Amino acid sequence: MHSTSVAIIGGGVSGLGAAYYLCQTVQRNGRPLHIRLFEQKNQLGGNADTVVVQLGALQTGAGQAVPYFRWADLGVNDVNLTAYQRLKAVMEQIGFLDNMKPLQDTESYASSDLRVALTDDKYLCDGVSDPAFNLAAADQGRLALLIQVVHRTALNTLSEFEQQAQDRLDYTVGRFFQDCLDDPQALLSKAAQELKIKLDWADPTLPARLQRVRDEIYYPRISAMYFTDDQGPAGMPLQAPFEYYRVQEGGNEAPDRRYFDHGSQTWLEALAAFLLAQNGPHFRFELVTGAAATVRVAQPGQAMVHVGEKAIPADWVVMATHADDALKGLSFGDTLHQYGRQIKLILGSVRYTRSYAVAHTHAARLPANRALWRTYNIHVRDAGDSLFPYRIDYVANLHQNDPLNPRYDRAGLPQFFVSLVDDLNLIPRQHMLDRVLDSASIPAEMLAALPQATRRQLEGILEPSAYRVSDPANDLQQKAWTTFKHNVLDAQCIRAQRAMLAHNQRVAAQLEHGQRPAVPVLFSGGWTHGAGLQEQCLAQAELIAQWLSPLLR
Repeated sequence: MHSTSVAIIGGGVSGLGAAYYLCQTVQRNGRPLHIRLFEQKNQLGGNADTVVVQLGALQTGAGQAVPYFRWADLGVNDVNLTAYQRLKAVMEQIGFLDNMKPLQDTESYASSDLRVALTDDKYLCDGVSDPAFNLAAADQGRLALLIQVVHRTALNTLSEFEQQAQDRLDYTVGRFFQDCLDDPQALLSKAAQELKIKLDWADPTLPARLQRVRDEIYYPRISAMYFTDDQGPAGMPLQAPFEYYRVQEGGNEAPDRRYFDHGSQTWLEALAAFLLAQNGPHFRFELVTGAAATVRVAQPGQAMVHVGEKAIPADWVVMATHADDALKGLSFGDTLHQYGRQIKLILGSVRYTRSYAVAHTHAARLPANRALWRTYNIHVRDAGDSLFPYRIDYVANLHQNDPLNPRYDRAGLPQFFVSLVDDLNLIPRQHMLDRVLDSASIPAEMLAALPQATRRQLEGILEPSAYRVSDPANDLQQKAWTTFKHNVLDAQCIRAQRAMLAHNQRVAAQLEHGQRPAVPVLFSGGWTHGAGLQEQCLAQAELIAQWLSPLLR
């Protein structure tokens, strides 16, 4: 029986997820399938990079001093298993779920001058909340109640747009909050009734409180999201951040926020190992790393994957990369020029931002009052500041769950941080942590649990990781930083997502009707679905398998 060949370009969640769901389809239907997955780096994951850092010497009870190591995720670092049902199901099947550990799900909102100083501690456990800063008590509890009403209103607004099939990409975050200010009762009363929260619409302080909700909570929080426009959140479609909220904070229960024990790449490597273990008569999976693959469709229906001097034919290609990478790696023959032009117009309309994720000990990034330190620390613009992109700072000791880990929860162990910044100069070099590049002194138990990519680093093999291709300065080569890249989820990007979905659906419809599409290429990757959360990547990967399922019946 002829084996269908599928080439997947990209070794992140989207590419591996497509292979996983295709594997499930083969196991149900039994027709042979050969998947080759090409990843240009020697490690898996797009914005995934796990490093080991040394924080000094740990004094043991026996009076000895031993090197004290910790690992840190730069970039992708946690998920909400309450909302991420696909992710949870996949992890259960491959036996990885026990590696997902609970973290302290708390946030801090503070300006550098502490004019604004609030902590969201509703999910705090094993920690101390200072009543002076607790968001639940701010403004006699009225601020937190108003946040709930505003949040429900925004989600209701999106639902109404969807129910009425309205394309309201022109309805921006800024306009939504202005509507709230212009007529609070008209916009907010429905959500208040649903939540059984009583608001005094005649209260003269209500407009000022709404401004606080906007300027001290939502604008800073949205601007700390990785897909936000670097010009700030006001001009973004309301759909962008609140669809993120709906997925990231969704579910009928409280969020079950988890981090990847010993690094996010462990999960990708586990998924790849699971797929390799499924190899048999009807399913063959090849993982080719360190392979900068390009795709050319020279004639209708003919796709060729080029890796160096090799040309590998493929019945189908799944481009599971970012739009800009797909744009560079995909070409068409003369007879498909018009088709290729349309595809490239879609890919080229997606805009990208880049920032730096840095592991460090520069406590000045955090509020001066340590009672405000939380897992997620969000900077609120000071009064009079000019426009600049917001960034976020993680307290790694909380994000990596020290309070529930007796081995690390000891007095005197140093706090360290991972910050997302737009300029590496914001972290003084003397406070940047070094990547450990020597495995000899790493405890064997820790070494065995780390991702393979990190273990290669510990053997002194410093490869390009995440989107870190080159160093801005030679003396930063061994520092624990990487480049974090993501598409801007603006109106133009959402239109590109819709256009690419239409392309995928047209190709799938042809296949369903027994036709051979002129361009046997489908597109996946985080940029194709919402904000590109892991759950959304898996949702898109599941669609890829559904679209290709006629080949496997």
